[in-house]
Amino acid sequence: METVQQLTFLVDLAEAAGIVIRPAPPGSQGESGGAFVRLRGQEILFLDLSAATADQIAVVVSAIRDRAELQDRFIPPEIRQLLDSPGPELDLSDRT
Repeated sequence: METVQQLTFLVDLAEAAGIVIRPAPPGSQGESGGAFVRLRGQEILFLDLSAATADQIAVVVSAIRDRAELQDRFIPPEIRQLLDSPGPELDLSDRT
């Protein structure tokens, strides 16, 4: 599976887990690939569409890793491997 297909599959999984996907605002100076935030109780994944696909994948993987909502879904082995690999912890403190 190519990286663009991986990203598409991962974004679909994020949406299935109830995460809202938005493009990062133009000119934002955030993390490479995007950012995952909880804002007023809603989880939002901002993807930097100008970033490398691998960076966007890393942001999505971090956002959906260990989500209970995805336990009963079929996930292709190469995507499962991405989700099971260790990665950085996310700060999901509410930002109001």
